[in-house]
Amino acid sequence: MSSEKLFIHPAMLRLRRAIRRELRLKLFCSAALWGAGLTLCLAFFQSSIFLTVLGLACAVSGIRLTRRFFEFRRVDDSRLMRLLRYHPGQVVWAYSVVTQRLPFGLRVGSSCTLYLKLIDGDEVTVSLPEKDARLVSHLLNRLLPHATFGYTRDREQWFLANPELLLRGGEQENTEG
Repeated sequence: MSSEKLFIHPAMLRLRRAIRRELRLKLFCSAALWGAGLTLCLAFFQSSIFLTVLGLACAVSGIRLTRRFFEFRRVDDSRLMRLLRYHPGQVVWAYSVVTQRLPFGLRVGSSCTLYLKLIDGDEVTVSLPEKDARLVSHLLNRLLPHATFGYTRDREQWFLANPELLLRGGEQENTEG
């Protein structure tokens, strides 16, 4: 299956949905910060200079985050999608961590965080529903045949020492021989 066909695969649609959800959460948080900052400024303008300055700082931070959101509001403009489409060779290691919430032994919910570790030592993460994790992982395995998949402590040590150690295939054979 060609690389372009993988970008219309149902797993990619689920990954896009997870990125869209994160973008909406960022917009909500930046708007809340902006609103809380303005509320602090207006409520304490006469009585507390500290709370007024804090409110002003929150409002300015919220405005900056909102502006940044509108620069990258499309899912295809997200760092993860740009990496997968234009620079897939930068990804050397991918794994997911499932978190289950079990208060008093009762399963309330679960979530999954997908980690993509890059050759420069950086990482990109995205939260997605646990039910989509396996499907998205299979898609990424086909899209990133050179990357290592799955978490182990050894791989973490290799990544910390030299991310290129996690490359599979031709790149790794060139470094060994």
